[in-house]
Order: sequence, then structure tokens, then C-alpha cells
Amino acid sequence: MKKKQIQGWTKWFILLFFIAANIVPSSAAAAKQGSPSNSKRVIVAFGDSNTQGTNWPINKYDAKSKWVTRLQQTRTVINAGVGGNTTEHGRKRFSKDVLSKKPKAVIIMFGTNDAVLNAKGQPRVSKARFESNLKYFTDTLKARNIHVILMTTIPVIQGNGQNDYYYARYDQRLYTKYNGARQWHNSYNAIVRKVAKQKKVTLIDNYEIMTSSMKGITDRKLIGSGWIDSSGTHLTPQGADVIYRSVSSALTAKLGK
Repeated sequence: MKKKQIQGWTKWFILLFFIAANIVPSSAAAAKQGSPSNSKRVIVAFGDSNTQGTNWPINKYDAKSKWVTRLQQTRTVINAGVGGNTTEHGRKRFSKDVLSKKPKAVIIMFGTNDAVLNAKGQPRVSKARFESNLKYFTDTLKARNIHVILMTTIPVIQGNGQNDYYYARYDQRLYTKYNGARQWHNSYNAIVRKVAKQKKVTLIDNYEIMTSSMKGITDRKLIGSGWIDSSGTHLTPQGADVIYRSVSSALTAKLGK
């Protein structure tokens, strides 16, 4: 086999490896999805797996049904979501993945990973630090006259620890004193709501939108909604549609169609 052919196969192998491992660098993904030079109305979606859509390949969902991908059909939107990220991770890449894109608007959704409790019962990111990080993002963007949209995380399906859902991955006992993981995670959402109000930026309260029609929030009702997958913390295409509609409306209000 010729040397050039070997090099060609090597490049394809490396590319396929990164795709399979779901670790394509965010900067490369951003470059593929759009560049600030292509439009004066660049929008950045900044967050974790529910922004990136890391569970889509696992569940064999149609990639076109991700909420960010749907926005990309009519707007220049860069997906700066990275699975597993907390606001601490986000802060480290904020300049590269967000500010450098010179956006007109930034959609921010963090909290699911920040709130996870370790074996000692301590969150990955404390509430005080979580609030500080959100304020840093918001203040920095507002100082550059960039529209900010803060979003709360989706409600957690807790489960019983036997099969799927949240407690299959995390120790239920750690969340007992907080009336369960769902309430604990929503306490981080309360911080998002607080910061949005204080900084006078747009809030999309995904938690409230998904639970407002429920008379008492239960696992059974959340499962029945079809909005959250068996991990208990990730969107389905139906859930992504809920967020897409809310974000699309908010962007139209801020930027026009």
C-alpha cells in the first residue's frame, strides 16, 4: 500500500475514534457549526450534555432533533456544550468557546453536574461558587452588550436505585436530607432564577415549564411526559422540543427573526 494511502486511512481512523469517543474538541466543533465571520448575529449555546446532546448517539435519536441543531436551521448558532461540564469547567473555557466567537446572544444552562454530591456529601461545585460563576458569565457578557439567556436545568427523575434513572448512578442516601435529588438540584435552579432577576437578564425556567401543569411532581409523571430519558437527567427529542420552542421565542424577542 502506498504511503499516502496509509496516511489517509490513519487520518480517518483518528477522526472516527474521536467521534466514537465523543471527545471532539469543542473549538473544532464550533468551527464546523459556524464562524463569527459568517454572520453578525452569532449565538452561542453554552452548557453541558443537555446542550451538546451527548446522549443522542447512545439512544439512537435523530441528530436533527437536538434543540441547538434545530436553532441552527434558521440562525448562526455555535454549540459550546460539553458533556460532564460544571460551571467551573465552563469558566476555564469561557474566553475560548464563548467570548472569542463575538456573539450577539449567549444561552447558558449549567447545574446538573455542579449539584452532584460526592461520597462525602459535598457538591462538585458549591452553591456559592455556582452563583459566583453565573454572575461572572453574566457580568462579562453584559459588559460587552451581549444578550444573556439563563436557563434552569430539567427536573430529575430519581428512580429507586435498582435499574435506571438518577439513583442508579448516585447514592440515594446522600440526598435524603434534601428531600431527594430532585429538590436538591432544583435548589441550584433557585440560584439561576436569583441571578437572572438580579442581573435583569432573560430567564427560561425549564424546570417550571416542565412541571407547572403537574399536580405534584413525581417520577411517574415525569416519565410519562416523555421529556427525560432513562438516565433521569438527559433530554429526549420531545424534551428538546420544549426547550427549542422557549429559546426560539426568547431569541426572536431579543434579536428579531
